[in-house]
Amino acid sequence: MSRTDGTVSAAIDAVIRRNVRVPFEDCFGLAEAGLDSLSVLRIASEVIPDPDQEINPAGLADVRTVADLRCWLHFLLVSP
Repeated sequence: MSRTDGTVSAAIDAVIRRNVRVPFEDCFGLAEAGLDSLSVLRIASEVIPDPDQEINPAGLADVRTVADLRCWLHFLLVSP
């Protein structure tokens, strides 16, 4: 199934909002938004449709803000 960028962005947004319990902006740091490394992995597992897809820890190391998280998740979804 092909997904458009709008569909991917909407799916990512829904999962992030479901997991963040405080008001937040994209510029917030992950800790400021109430996210730790385990919650980020939980979010990734909800977004990625293939349970066998591996997560590159090097890419995750650069995720510091909610905006970074959105970009990283988008990359995971659209990369082959």
